[in-house]
Amino acid sequence: MTKTEFFSRGLFFLDDSKAAAAYALSHYPEECWRIISNAELVTQNIFIFNLQSDLEQTQTPVMFDGPIDWLMQPGDDPEFVYAFNRQRFWITLGEAYALTGDEKFARTFSSELLDWVRNVRRDNAPKAWRTIEAGFRMEYWPKAIFFFKDSPSLTDDVIDAFISSMTEHAEYIMEVWDSYHLLSNWGVIENHGLFIVSAVLPGTGRTKEWQEEAIRRLTAEAGIQIYDDGTHWEQSSMYLNEVLSCYQDVLLLSERRGIALPKDLRDRIHALARASAFQQKPDGSSPMNGDSDDIPQWGYTEKSAYIFHDEEIRAFGGEHLSFDALWDIGSAAADEYERMASREREGLLTVFPDSGRAIYRSGGTWLSFKDGTLGAGHGHADQTHLDLFSNGEDILVDPGRYTYVSGPERFEFKASRAHNVITLDGKDSYEAKDSWEYSKMSQAYGFKCREKGGFAYLKGGHLGYDGAFVSRKVVVLDPGLVMVFDECYSDKAHTLESHLHFAEYGELECDGGKAVYRSPRNTAFITFPGAAVEKERTRISRHYNKAEGNWSLTARTRSHFLTTVISLKGDVSVEKLPVRSFHKKELLPDRAIEAFRAGGYTVVVSHYEWGSPTDTFIAGGSNGWGQLVVFRPGETGIGTVLEY
Repeated sequence: MTKTEFFSRGLFFLDDSKAAAAYALSHYPEECWRIISNAELVTQNIFIFNLQSDLEQTQTPVMFDGPIDWLMQPGDDPEFVYAFNRQRFWITLGEAYALTGDEKFARTFSSELLDWVRNVRRDNAPKAWRTIEAGFRMEYWPKAIFFFKDSPSLTDDVIDAFISSMTEHAEYIMEVWDSYHLLSNWGVIENHGLFIVSAVLPGTGRTKEWQEEAIRRLTAEAGIQIYDDGTHWEQSSMYLNEVLSCYQDVLLLSERRGIALPKDLRDRIHALARASAFQQKPDGSSPMNGDSDDIPQWGYTEKSAYIFHDEEIRAFGGEHLSFDALWDIGSAAADEYERMASREREGLLTVFPDSGRAIYRSGGTWLSFKDGTLGAGHGHADQTHLDLFSNGEDILVDPGRYTYVSGPERFEFKASRAHNVITLDGKDSYEAKDSWEYSKMSQAYGFKCREKGGFAYLKGGHLGYDGAFVSRKVVVLDPGLVMVFDECYSDKAHTLESHLHFAEYGELECDGGKAVYRSPRNTAFITFPGAAVEKERTRISRHYNKAEGNWSLTARTRSHFLTTVISLKGDVSVEKLPVRSFHKKELLPDRAIEAFRAGGYTVVVSHYEWGSPTDTFIAGGSNGWGQLVVFRPGETGIGTVLEY
């Protein structure tokens, strides 16, 4: 097939590369020059994977003095080989070509494609031909080749090699689909590639079969992998967004090529898109839960707003279409996106009941709570984990993932104590067997969320310790004041521990049962009434293959209950109050019910039922009834009951 024939069949992803380049240069000049610089390295046979779209980033460039060795593996981590053979950098060459018109980028693309097709075969390169890499190539190669449609370096021979290899890829993916691919993000990545190839290659009876099978598989995968609340089952925001990106490609291409998709599939993707957007931090980044990096996710959010014309998603996007989103959907879409209306979501909480997640937003404060299933290999031992963000920066953080190489560093970042959770006796609630499998599991239990009277209440626990149940109750009194009540229910004595990990750009001081974390934009005062507190140096990994030191603290008590007060509005006084039976005037035991006054608020929390026969409590002059009750400063009435 000639190049002219191949490119004469209408619109696919990018509408006009020159118009997109003009938009990018106008709005994102620094990102443009970064892309051009990365593309320059590729033309010199120097490779580094440091873009947002690179799932497993590298920190050290790899250079080939002679011919490229597509199977070369520097070090003990095969992720370089995998990323190298996805050829995402060919899209970078295309973007640089659109931005500069320099023919060397087109020559490099054409020569590398021909070299790879000739030398990297299924029978001699198993690492390059994992099914997930085949799936990525079926996305990246078609997106890249359209940048070069007017280039003299893209000859008919290159088009023939492209069509031949993409056909081989499609037939390969048609052969592999089972229960693993049904449930794994691999299946979505592979079959979205199959769909793309079916739409991009010239239509035949066989491409129609590919397309029908791809739609069938993608529909089945969405039905089982995407919870009813929209969250991806693997409990990793990065892989949620990767799956979302694949489905976005399918939706965009189906619309532009007039391909019908099942309504159930579209609705499921819409739920996934809303879950991604509504979990987004105020700075546009995604949470680092599970195997995740610190990734700006504006592009995913903005593409979702455009695809679904969803005004609530639009409210989480930037003013202009992001750099990466622009190259996927084009300048006309960028103009339409800017004209879209937006609508802010109401309320303090967004709750994802199926995945055990909740997000609090108010006044620049963002707080997340997780108490759901593990999420298999990409999941971490993070039940009851808490993240906190305010004034444009992280305060309490998830440590990220650092590496996939099985060993101490992999286990370090997956462990319970690496997260902002409860532990008992210094033990993990899950035990990692290797990089992907666990030998001991847990079970989340009792997830509950509520907002009432301007307060937010988050609750959950788990059965990760034999013979014990641990529970956490989080009360957000206002955007600057949070109380956390940790509980252990067991017939045996345990050391109850609360771990808190802080962003790496702050300093931490401890004194007795108090700590102060100071960062450029925040000062957080943390109080643990009656607990011993110590700080230590730990690590945070915001990007794969890169870790740096941060401060963490651990509060310990031999009691069954531990209270934490986090204040972002100064060093508030924290006072433990006696709780009495109002009717019988007797002092109620701490093991049943406790009360604390912090920042003027009085919070009464029960650990066991205490009201027998018919009674109310009185604490600090406030009289009420319930399992968790909040009294505003000066309030003595029945208060705000968050749990009856």
